[in-house]
Amino acid sequence: MSYISRELKPKFEEVFSPLLEFLSKKRVSPNLLTLSGLILVLLGSYLLLFRGGLLTSLLLLIGSSLDAIDGALARKEKVQGKFGSFLDSTVDRISDALPFIALTLRYSYQSNQVGVILSLFALLFSFMVSYARAKGESLGLNMRVGLFERTERWIVLLLGVAFGLEQVSLLIILVGSLVTFFQRLLKVLRETQN
Repeated sequence: MSYISRELKPKFEEVFSPLLEFLSKKRVSPNLLTLSGLILVLLGSYLLLFRGGLLTSLLLLIGSSLDAIDGALARKEKVQGKFGSFLDSTVDRISDALPFIALTLRYSYQSNQVGVILSLFALLFSFMVSYARAKGESLGLNMRVGLFERTERWIVLLLGVAFGLEQVSLLIILVGSLVTFFQRLLKVLRETQN
């Protein structure tokens, strides 16, 4: 687990504990939060096709935050089922892809080849980070290693969208994801060579 993820997760859940309490009392399903987050990320990504800015970044932020809250709510209500876990992981991948797809399409319409390449490779290596962890864990390895995980990617993307620096954020995401993928690859190599 990266430093930011490790440090932010407890603070994030502490800040949102009143909301979690409210949602729990209202018997809101964690799966509903998962799907609501996806819808907001979809709307934010649609806006990202045309422009960035604060509104787009805000929709993406709320959507990705709902996705983080769903797990905390599931733990609080002790309803961590296999389907909920599967749905959450699947929706995570869709939510991760949507902004990159939007940026790829926008840059394609603008004939911005550098933007298209950055978007596609940032998407590819973001997915490779997640895949390397899932595959390593399926081999029985502890894959809590890596400099640049999902939290870091979202923070960088949201800042880039908010301030109109999408290509800079894509470059940072690409490099950070590439480094993290190789960190995980080397860990699997070391631990499976014994």
